[in-house]
Amino acid sequence: MIDFHNHVLPNVDDGPQFIDESLDMLRCASKQGIKKVINTVHFQHPKMENKNVDNKYLLNQLDILQKAINDNNIDIELYLAAEVFYLPNLVEISSNPILTIGLGKYMLIEFTTNIYPTGFENILFDLQIKGITPIIAHPERYRFIQKDIKILESWLDKGYILQVDAGSVLGSFGLKTKGITLKMIKNGFIHLMGSDAHNNKKRNFCLSDAYDEVAKLTSIDFVNMLKQNSSNLLDGKKIEKISSNIMTENKFSYLKEKIINRLKF
Repeated sequence: MIDFHNHVLPNVDDGPQFIDESLDMLRCASKQGIKKVINTVHFQHPKMENKNVDNKYLLNQLDILQKAINDNNIDIELYLAAEVFYLPNLVEISSNPILTIGLGKYMLIEFTTNIYPTGFENILFDLQIKGITPIIAHPERYRFIQKDIKILESWLDKGYILQVDAGSVLGSFGLKTKGITLKMIKNGFIHLMGSDAHNNKKRNFCLSDAYDEVAKLTSIDFVNMLKQNSSNLLDGKKIEKISSNIMTENKFSYLKEKIINRLKF
């Protein structure tokens, strides 16, 4: 398995402070069958003030952690990318090699949780013209999506890729976020899933458990397509839209009864 979207490098953002915690997280990842970990360091987020995001520094930190992984016989290969906080400068900074992934074809972008961004469509369109497809990080956690999930239809029409957090499937961010995530799955509004791991406690790698949960709610085919999309991302290939028809009506009826009808959107 490939885990896309996590913060496992020590002392670079709000992930682990020390390498021992990183190794503990990666042991957990390895036990789940994860073989490739794409670290996505926060970039130009307000929380990154006074943090070093120089390419050479980050690559050196990656090499140090990879060596420790090898020395500890953990069967994982690390890759470096970024979770880029949305500002109108995305096109200008897109030549920075750590800000894209998949041979420069994709960029992981996050928005402010509470505020619907204005004017972003033109910026993301300019990125697309440049050959970079936007991946929207954890839309299920944005309050404006929780209020109006139909926004995601327009994002799909614009060619954006949608990545959900594994913890959202498992309820780690609350019942409302889980309900939105299940609606996204039911409607086929999901291309990728990543752990968004930050530490070895409540936000550790949980991709395997989330895939198991999705398989129960949909099918093995649905999960296999999610996994294939992560592989396609790393290789710079096309990420496919997953048909909502993969979820059976019986399974969705169960979801509706147990969770979705308990929520107000």
